[in-house]
Amino acid sequence: MNIVREDSYDFVVCGGGMSGFAAAVSAAKKGLSVAIIECTGTLGGTAASAGIDHLLGGRKLNEETKEHVRVVGGLFDELTDHLIGRGEAIEPNSIDLTFNPFGWYPRMASGIVVDETALKIALDEFCEKYGVRVYFFTVLAEAELSGNAVTSVIVCSKDGFVRIRARVFADCTGDADLCKMAGCPVFKGRDSDGLMTPCSLEMHVENVDAKELVSYQNAHQSPKLVEIIDRLREEGIWTLSSRIFVTVRMMKEDVFMVNTSRLVMVDGTDEESVSRAIAEGRKQNLELFRIMKAHFPGFQNARIRRIYDYLGVRETRRIDGRYFITIGDALSGKQYDDCVAATTYNFDLPDPVISGYDPMMGDTRNPNAVRRHIVIQVPYRALLPKGIDNLIAAGRCVGADRDVMGALRVIGPCMMMGQAAGTAAALAVRNAQDSFPAVSTEELRKTLWEDGVLDPAKLPFD
Repeated sequence: MNIVREDSYDFVVCGGGMSGFAAAVSAAKKGLSVAIIECTGTLGGTAASAGIDHLLGGRKLNEETKEHVRVVGGLFDELTDHLIGRGEAIEPNSIDLTFNPFGWYPRMASGIVVDETALKIALDEFCEKYGVRVYFFTVLAEAELSGNAVTSVIVCSKDGFVRIRARVFADCTGDADLCKMAGCPVFKGRDSDGLMTPCSLEMHVENVDAKELVSYQNAHQSPKLVEIIDRLREEGIWTLSSRIFVTVRMMKEDVFMVNTSRLVMVDGTDEESVSRAIAEGRKQNLELFRIMKAHFPGFQNARIRRIYDYLGVRETRRIDGRYFITIGDALSGKQYDDCVAATTYNFDLPDPVISGYDPMMGDTRNPNAVRRHIVIQVPYRALLPKGIDNLIAAGRCVGADRDVMGALRVIGPCMMMGQAAGTAAALAVRNAQDSFPAVSTEELRKTLWEDGVLDPAKLPFD
């Protein structure tokens, strides 16, 4: 391998999605020199590249007051308040819930719809402001180790192979790529067969009659148009694997995101599998669009605005953390002395084969099925992979049962975990000899709350 140059930083974040962005900026704010390694041409992950212009999990609807309350704080609120203040995102509390094209369930209604381009630019601006070096179109190729530490990563870009050294590292790839390269134990898929929840390929359509669509949904109490789909299935018109229609409005009144494609039997860590899924997703969306125009209220005059080129992957690898959050922990509302993040989002991890079915959402056959809304705490130890002391993980690859990740994997809690990881990096470099396990969790938690992150133990939900 020909190394064309060597770069060096205090902290290197692999993966520039929302958790990686939060980790990098949080550490840079504390004075570290920081770099992000990102394989696409934008920060923000699925929020910016895959058409998920709906930042979920940062607010929650209070059913009594009908107010969308903040449940993450910190950098999530700083970013979204910045976008809302510039008219580039929609404040959930400004939406009329009796006629709501932005989401029908509490978890969807509390999402913050953003302008995709404005989000990308804002993420760039934050990184520029705090001096974060971003390596776009750069792929993680190898981890170099010494004992129980990562000393450097080898990345590949148009320049060739570059060695990047750092004192501490974060895996925010979503797929635990760096952890796996470093030899840390990981899990992938469900225990019985290794299968993972379906992927999606988003489509945005324009010239939609939102009034006609939402009026029908309200009148029939049918946000997912299930009765229409059931009829179309009986007539042989609907042949898609998904049996529900999922769509929400974007910033413009006539533009809707369609999150209906369900690509089963896909491994998001396997190139051939992902390549097949992208092509199949385009095919599914085109078939779906023809059905929408012919049979769904409000879509008669719709046009395809964009079918995205970045696959929405819900599940791949998870680390075997120094603490592993079990489904029992989550359902019991277990609290931790080292809690640094949490989620109030619903369980949302569709069955790997039956794509319209979520076994955790009210299934009487499943003793673990959720019948009430809970706060799931994330202990700091769940972010720490076994075996490597100067490596931390954040996002949907942390140490937890796969069912727990159905509530943890959305943007709000991912940014919360990212901010915890970045703040811990600053403390590790300053106080703890570049060791994440040696970081004082009391000091970490105090710093996070002082920086505006909301203490999960004080959230107003049971």
